[in-house]
Amino acid sequence: MNYAYLHGFASGPKATKALALAEAFAQRDIRLHVPDLNAPDFAHLTVSRSMAVVERLTRDGGPWNLIGSSMGALTAAFFAARHPERVHRVLLLCPAFHLDKLFHESLGPEGLLQWEATGAHEFLDATGNPAPVNWELFTDLSGYSSLPPVLHQTHVIHGTLDSSVPIAFSRRFADTSDLVTLQEIEDDHRMIGSTQLVCEAALNFFTKV
Repeated sequence: MNYAYLHGFASGPKATKALALAEAFAQRDIRLHVPDLNAPDFAHLTVSRSMAVVERLTRDGGPWNLIGSSMGALTAAFFAARHPERVHRVLLLCPAFHLDKLFHESLGPEGLLQWEATGAHEFLDATGNPAPVNWELFTDLSGYSSLPPVLHQTHVIHGTLDSSVPIAFSRRFADTSDLVTLQEIEDDHRMIGSTQLVCEAALNFFTKV
């Protein structure tokens, strides 16, 4: 069995959750792959390019257990739906479903028009510094605007204090299939205060029969 963690938007392989999960898995002698989804770089990031990174990672070897956070969780959910033969189980952390709607709400119509007109919009990158991201990120989301079908055992952990991605999206997703379980915790989108809980939940979910 193989394991991979897919980081979120404006994040990377050295993010807090990535490092904590990798360490927790290593203590069980499990290697957790943490690919860099900012391919080829943060400026040209799209979900489709992230999907391609995961496709290359999972091309060889046995089935994969996927963990995804935020936009990485969106990627994991759609990858599992489109490549079911490669996936065993899926753990989603505050999945950024309906990311196009979230950009609409956060930037507003004028912000989106400016992003389209200039071709780039500045977001904070993994280092916390402003960096331009191409408009293609938004247009690419048209292929990921709906909730993906669920074909595997899927566990979702979402913070009730999340102000970035409404927990209602995860509740709606959980209602779509009996294969989905939802764990609500009192934390925000980053879930830094629940790192140990997330690590324990991940190991328990992937090792249970």
